[in-house]
Amino acid sequence: MTRRRGFTLAEIMIAMILLGLVGVGITRLLMSQTRFFARATGARDARSVARNALNIVRDEMRMIEPRGIMSATTTSISVRVPYAVGVYCSNNTATFVPVDSLIYAQAHYRGYAYRDTALNASYTYVPMGAGSPPATGTLTNCTVGPGITPITGGLTLDLSPAFPALAPGSPVFLFQRTTYSLAPSTLVPGRTALWRSVINGTPEEIAVPFQNTAIFRFYVNGSTTSQAAVPGTLNTITGIELVLVGESERNSPGTEVPETRPVRLSIFFRNAVF
Repeated sequence: MTRRRGFTLAEIMIAMILLGLVGVGITRLLMSQTRFFARATGARDARSVARNALNIVRDEMRMIEPRGIMSATTTSISVRVPYAVGVYCSNNTATFVPVDSLIYAQAHYRGYAYRDTALNASYTYVPMGAGSPPATGTLTNCTVGPGITPITGGLTLDLSPAFPALAPGSPVFLFQRTTYSLAPSTLVPGRTALWRSVINGTPEEIAVPFQNTAIFRFYVNGSTTSQAAVPGTLNTITGIELVLVGESERNSPGTEVPETRPVRLSIFFRNAVF
């Protein structure tokens, strides 16, 4: 009779040790991959935070001109942002190039600006003040006399306060007042956020979180190097540099700090003359 031979205690212990070593290796690999994925996700989130903010700021900032800057510090800048561009006709009437109707619907009109046709003339801002919002204009104020044919799909508007004596065809734009600021976040407590506030509108926390080192820097008189100091004369500013360090909202596994990604964006004003 043949006796079936089983495993000895030593063989079982060796097998258990080997299985344990394999298990530990697999666990460490999984933890390593999990941490790598979490850090990659955090880095992506940090980049996204900065990019989203930069896209919004760039679209508005590049349209202003130096005299449109109302106030500036390293953490806040208040500007007059054009949202409709056209030309003057006559009798306080101007005609504007077509834009998405949503732009007019969302804009908070604060006044208009005009520029004389004289060489090197600068824009003059006319705040709304005691005036009224733009009203539908009289088309003949453009077509009869000035001989200006409004573009199909554009608006012809009467503006107030009244224009001075101005040559037909002079550039005109409507503006709203917008403030960008770097201030404490309410969505992610303890972090810094980029806020956008339109006069008569609701303040928006458009991007968060950032490190509290985020600042605005300034290009002055066409210089290609930005400076942290705000110039004494704001209309010498010809561009803005936004220096941000985007952060992930959560700390990566195994660390006590969020992932960060530095981003710098230079925005030169399209309408700057220096």
